Amino acid sequence: MGEDRIVAAAGTSRAWERYAWAAGIVYVIALLAEIVVALGVGLTQNDSAAKIASGLYEHRDRLLVIAYLSVVYATAFLIYLCSLYNLLRGDPDRPRILGSLVLVGGVLFIALHAVSDIGITGLVGAKIASFGYRHDPGIAYTLYLVTYALESVGDVFGSLSAVAAGLLVIRSGVLPRWLGWVSILAGIMLFLQGFGLGGVIASFGLVLDLIGFVLFLIFVLVSSVIMLTRENAAANTAVQIK
Repeated sequence: MGEDRIVAAAGTSRAWERYAWAAGIVYVIALLAEIVVALGVGLTQNDSAAKIASGLYEHRDRLLVIAYLSVVYATAFLIYLCSLYNLLRGDPDRPRILGSLVLVGGVLFIALHAVSDIGITGLVGAKIASFGYRHDPGIAYTLYLVTYALESVGDVFGSLSAVAAGLLVIRSGVLPRWLGWVSILAGIMLFLQGFGLGGVIASFGLVLDLIGFVLFLIFVLVSSVIMLTRENAAANTAVQIK
C-alpha cells in the first residue's frame, strides 16, 4: 500500500516535470507568433512621432493580439525557468551564485518583457493609440520607444541568466556542452546590445539583440526537447518495470 503511494507520487512528479519542460516549447512558439504579428505593424524606432501614432492607431487590434500572446509566453517561460533552475542547481558542488543568477536574471528578463509587451502594448492598443492619434502623437511615440528600452534592459538581465546557465551546462554535462556555449554566446550578445539600447541609441544594439535572441531561443527549444524526451523515456521505462 505504501509502495503504491510512492510509485503514484513518483509518476505524478514525472508528469509535472514533462509539462514544465513542454512550457519551454510553448514559450518559443508563442514568442515567434508574437514576433510575426508585431512585424505586421511595420514601424521602427526611427520613424517620426506622427507616423508611429498613426501606425499604432491603424494596428491597434494587432497590438492587443501581441499582448494576448505575450501573456502566454511570459507564463510559459517562468515555468520553464523554474525547471531549468532545478536541473542546473542539482549538484551542491556547483557554484551557488550561478544558480541564483539563472533564476534571478531570468525572472527580471521575463518581467521587463512582460511589462513592455503585455502592460504597455496592451494599454496602447486598448486606449492610448486612439487618443494619441487624435490628440497627442507624442504620447504614443514615447510609449513605443519605452517598449524598446524596457526590453533592452530586460535582455541585459537575461544575459546574466544565459551566461550562468551556459557555464553550469558545461560544468555539469546535464545537457550537451555545445548548448552551453550557445547560451553563453547568447548572453554576450544580449549584454552588448544594452550599449545600443536595443537599437534606440545605436543600430548595432538591434542587430546584437536579434542575434542574441535567436541563440537564446535555440537554447530554450533544444533544452526543452531534450529534457522532454528524457522524461518520456523515464516514464515509459517505469511503466514497463511496473
